Order: sequence, then structure tokens, then C-alpha cells
Amino acid sequence: MLYRFAVGGLSCAVISDGQMAPPWEPPLEAFFTPGAGVPDGELRAALAAEGRQKTTISCGYNCVLVRTSDGHAVIDTGLGARFLGYGPLIEPLVGRLGDGLASAGAPAAELAAVVFTHLHQDHCRGATWSGELTFPEATGFAHAAEVAFWSGAAAWSGAAAADSGTQEHVASAREAIRLLGDRLRPFDHDTEILPGVRVVDAVGHTPGHSAVLLESAGERLLCVGDLFYDELQLSHPWWCTPWDHDPARAVRARRRLLDRAADEHLRIHAYHMPFPGLGTIARHGGTYRWQPHSE
Repeated sequence: MLYRFAVGGLSCAVISDGQMAPPWEPPLEAFFTPGAGVPDGELRAALAAEGRQKTTISCGYNCVLVRTSDGHAVIDTGLGARFLGYGPLIEPLVGRLGDGLASAGAPAAELAAVVFTHLHQDHCRGATWSGELTFPEATGFAHAAEVAFWSGAAAWSGAAAADSGTQEHVASAREAIRLLGDRLRPFDHDTEILPGVRVVDAVGHTPGHSAVLLESAGERLLCVGDLFYDELQLSHPWWCTPWDHDPARAVRARRRLLDRAADEHLRIHAYHMPFPGLGTIARHGGTYRWQPHSE
């Protein structure tokens, strides 16, 4: 799936690496768990209050391609091909980014840059899934704290005592860091890393979680990575997931960036929302609502 659009003078496209389809969409209770601070009763009450019948998350993997004056860059890279981590029936549903890039006129071999919002496997494995660099000419960008954490002993020792999914996150992050080598450029927040591409503090979900602000000719798009997975995290912005490294900080980042998006009328790209993941944020009392982009 490919959706073309523009941010001022920046030519962009949302390219799907895949989209979970029923019956393989993950259940809400796998994301909003008692262990992450969302009691079962609170989740059920929220669904009833909002009249929501669907009890799964769409879970798209929506990557953003942007053409800068320095060449094409892609923001996050999906799960990549031959992915078996969620079970073999998921494999044919993901790994579509390469074909989408070619269709958009930005073949993998010519990509100039890859910008990672963070190094969880569903955001970075697409860059290394074959054991070699998928984008051999591309410079990689990730926050310095993200690189330091996943490279360090703390990540691996924590994963060894956790589930296989956590171990896969660590393995994918380390593979990306290893293969990129000197091509990896750690950044600090509030930095323009490419022309028209600035990284913004969204720390909490991971130690270096970053949003990416595209800006040109007075137009802006904020790519928020995993700031939220589902509309329920907008109506319940205090909800966290098992994958948030620092839940309190993740909630603060969510509120700060959602407030900014609403106040400044920013267009938003949300990685896991249904394709193409484009929309805006509106205030709703002390919470927020998603207004999806309509073509």
C-alpha cells in the first residue's frame, strides 16, 4: 500500500510494510494489560462507554518516505521479510516496504537515509532482516540514548529474564547497530538531521524514543512513532503498554506532544494506526480525539 502526499516542498509517501488482517490482529488486552496499569475492568468499561465493538488493534506498520535535498529518506523500516516472531501465519502479511519503495521511485539500493524513531524490532528489523543492510548506501539515524541502551549490558541482562519478544527486540536492535557500524549517526533531540527533517523528544516508550518533524514552506507533519497505538490511548492518555520502558515519562511525552499537535494544528503520522496513519488531534476535555485524514 502506497499513499503519496506533500509537506510543502517535500514529496512524501506512506508505505506500508504490512497490515495485520483478521483473525491475526492482536487483541487489545495484549496491549492494555493489568501489568501495564490498565485493569481488565477499566478496558471493558472504556469499550462500552465508547460503543466500540472491535476488540483488536489494527496494527499497521506505516513507514514514511520523504524526498529531501540530500536524497530519499525513510522513517522506520517495518518488520521486514521472513518474520516469524509473531507466528508463521504473520510472515506473508509483512515485509512489503522494499516493493513499496521501488513503486515510489526510491529503490532500496539508492536510499540515502533511514531515520529510526526507536529500535524496537517492528521499526528497525526491515533494515537488516536478511543479515545484511537492506539499504546499503543509507546513513542511519537514531537517538544517542537509544543506541547506548540497546548496545549496553542492561538491555541484554533484562531481556534474558524476560519473554522471547523482549529478547527479539534486543537482538534486532543490536543487529541494526552492528550492521550500520560507521553509517549510524546518533543524534540529540531538537536537531535538524536532514534538510527539513528535525527530531523531537518523545522519550519514555524507549530511552531514546523520538518523533520526527517534517517542515517545508510553512507546512508540517509530526511522525510520532509509538506515542500511541490505538485511539484508546487518546481517550485514555494515561494508559501504557508492556513495551513502555518508563511509563510515567511515556505518559508525559504523550500529553506534551498531543497538546502541541492540537494547539498548533499539526498533521500527524501515527505508525501503528490504520493505513495511511495520517490525521490530526483534537482536544476532548482533558483527553484527545483522532481525526483521520480523508482523501
